[in-house]
Formats: sequence, C-alpha cells, structure tokens
Amino acid sequence: MGGVHAEVFAEHPRARLAAVCDLDRGAARELAGRFAVETVTDDLDSVLSDDRIGLVVVTTPNALHAEQAARALRAGRHVLVEKPLALTSDEIRGLLRLADERGLVLAHGSNFVHSPKFRRVRELVADADAFGRPHLARVVVRNGGPDSGWCLDPALAGGGVLLDLGCHAVEICRWLLGGAEVRAVTARSQRVRPRAGRVEDQATLLLEFADGALGQCDVSWACPGGEEITTEVLGTSGRAGADLWAGMGVHAFSERGFASVWEPNQGWVRPEWEWVRASGYTHQDHAVVEAVLDGTPLPHSAVEAWTSARVLEAAAESAATGRTVELAPSPNGHPVPDAVRGGDRVH
Repeated sequence: MGGVHAEVFAEHPRARLAAVCDLDRGAARELAGRFAVETVTDDLDSVLSDDRIGLVVVTTPNALHAEQAARALRAGRHVLVEKPLALTSDEIRGLLRLADERGLVLAHGSNFVHSPKFRRVRELVADADAFGRPHLARVVVRNGGPDSGWCLDPALAGGGVLLDLGCHAVEICRWLLGGAEVRAVTARSQRVRPRAGRVEDQATLLLEFADGALGQCDVSWACPGGEEITTEVLGTSGRAGADLWAGMGVHAFSERGFASVWEPNQGWVRPEWEWVRASGYTHQDHAVVEAVLDGTPLPHSAVEAWTSARVLEAAAESAATGRTVELAPSPNGHPVPDAVRGGDRVH
C-alpha cells in the first residue's frame, strides 16, 4: 500500500515525497528509486525528527498502526493511517484525542467512500424527492485473500476478514445512509479455506440502524475469480448502486425522476462510466494534502473509523456468541469530549 500512496502523493503539485521508511531496506530502496526519494531508512525516529516532513503515512501491519501513529502525532506530524486506523475503538479514541490536543490532521484510509462511483450513489440516495426514505443498504467487499502473509497472523493483523474488509464495508454502508447510527449488529463468520489458519475468511453482518433502516455487509477472502466491490441502496421510491470494477457506471431507478442525472429520464438510468477514477485513492490522499496545507476539513473524518470499530467489535462478539449485540448510543456521535476538541482538523 505504501507504493499506492506514494504514486498518488507524487501526482499532487504541492506534495513532495521526502523519505521512505521500511524494515526491508531493499523494498524501501526500490520504492524510493521509483519516485526519486533521497532519504531511505529503517528508523522511524529519524523520519519523525526530520523537519522537512509534515505528513507521515503509516502502511505497516495493522497491529503497529496505533503505536506508530501516536509517535508521529507526538512528534508534531500530521498522519494518514491505512485501514484499519487501529485495532480497537479505544485505541482510535486515544489517537483522536491526541490529534485534537495538538491541532493536527489525523486521516484514515477509507478510499472507497472517495470513489466517484460510490459518491454519485450517495448523492442519488440523498435526493429525498426522487429516492424517498432509504431503508436497505447492501455492501459486498470480497476477493481471493490477502497477498501478505502477515494478514493471516492474528498477532500482526489483529483479526481476519472481519477487520480487514469489514472496516470498509461498514463504513461504506453507514456513509451511504448518511452516517446513520447503528443500534444493533448480528454477524456470522466462518473459515472456508485452510489457508486462513486461525482467522475467519468470510463474514456476513446485519446492521440495524436507529432510524429503522437495515444494512447488509458481506466480506470474504474466499471469493474465486477476482475482486468484487458493489453497493446498492433501496429507498421507498428509488434504488441506486454501483459495481466498482464493472465497465458500466452507476445504476439508478426512481419512480419520480431524479433532479440531476446525466440522462434526465424516469425509470432506469445508466450514466456513462468514463468519468470514474479508480477506487478513490486520488481523492482521498489529495484531500489530506489540502487539509494539511490549507486547513480544509477532511471530507471523511477519522471519527468514522472509531464508529466503524465499535460496530466491528459488536460484530465479532455476535459472531462468537451467536447473539445479536446492541450498541450503546455514542455521546454527540463523537468519542472525544467537546472540551478537548479544538477545531475541525480531525472532524
């Protein structure tokens, strides 16, 4: 993932790659060579003491995210952490507090909510006149399994597919429904392939939202034939969805007609798909640059990672016990007390 982020930041006219840090010095030199980065190191402290560096991007194994992000924040650096932001909601709360106290940007990897296709779906769902009340959202995120062996080691990954892909699916689902609060979670998980070892490689979640809507999230590392990432939302008078990797764009239907679409007709609408820009990394990372340099609020807050972590913790409990798990309402929808929060750098 470090290479993906490096490529995107290298495209931004106001960003410059200053250092590559990796315990694998060969991998670090290879990445640095691709982007003409002078500093190559395996020492994070040397990076954090480098005054040229304003933003640190953490793409290490999951279990290291919270500790390395905290070190960067304490050193006065803005931080972007690949998903999951941390292994637990408590760890994420601590990072949010730390960033707020220091007035620093804390961003997390949730690239799919920055996908132009999915953002268009969300716009259509928000058109209440055409779409009605959203009552069911379905998100599917599945593939043939991770390439990195550490992803199957609970000590490094912190879990299986529920954490790895579930954080994407839950966040997309809530976001499509306008950030609705999850009231209860029912989940089932399984190990389909022997390769999964001690972690689950497939899971299904049913989310019950406080406003009465339902969400279904299917995640899998046991999907033959390649990756699938799809969304669909049903409303009382419309539906909309998208397949991230399919050639066509967004599909949408309204009984009343949408106010703004490429093809202004009632019924099925299939806009042209050439405008789609991959899976959202460009929009996500460029927004982080603008937050750091201009103080522009992030379009998708790291608070959402905390909310998703609470849902995933409930899902893990439900999968282990076979019972539905209810979530306590979050105060003001934010894990950090108002007295600590000093601005909108993180929100």
